[in-house]
Amino acid sequence: MVVSHDTKRILGISSLVLILVLLLARGLPFPFPGSQPSASPRIRYAPSLIFHDNVSFNGPAPTFNLTLIHSHSYMWTFNVTAGSVKINLTDPKTGNVFWTVGPRSLGQWHLNGTGSVSFNWTAPASTYYSMVLENLNITRSPWSSTWFVGGSLYFSCDMHVWDLDTPEVHFL
Repeated sequence: MVVSHDTKRILGISSLVLILVLLLARGLPFPFPGSQPSASPRIRYAPSLIFHDNVSFNGPAPTFNLTLIHSHSYMWTFNVTAGSVKINLTDPKTGNVFWTVGPRSLGQWHLNGTGSVSFNWTAPASTYYSMVLENLNITRSPWSSTWFVGGSLYFSCDMHVWDLDTPEVHFL
């Protein structure tokens, strides 16, 4: 079978038109088999949130255990919205206190009862740490093992800890 020159030209032009239509359709916003978005997805890197809790507590001392990595920098935020609290980061094996945040703490990590504070701290070793919260609204009686209230019965504290050296990937 012999195909005429005009037939070849019409088939060639219609093939090019079909290819152009398919290429243009891939960029359209409606679902089309094989279509892809014309723009690449945006990626944002954020610090990894490793701990979050909103504590409302009327007892003496809740404790939270954290695993921190040597030489990683951590962002700590504490927002005390009711009562008064002191927060210690300790080594649970030795009881050594690495830092204290609260009404009687020294340095930049000072809360005057209710308030907020945030700071960065780099872990000196990879180990388990205990974050101990002490309710300053109740104290132990010096004459017995009972507790007594010095104002409000409870404290409320919103806590966040981010590992600044381990980013999370967020697709926007």
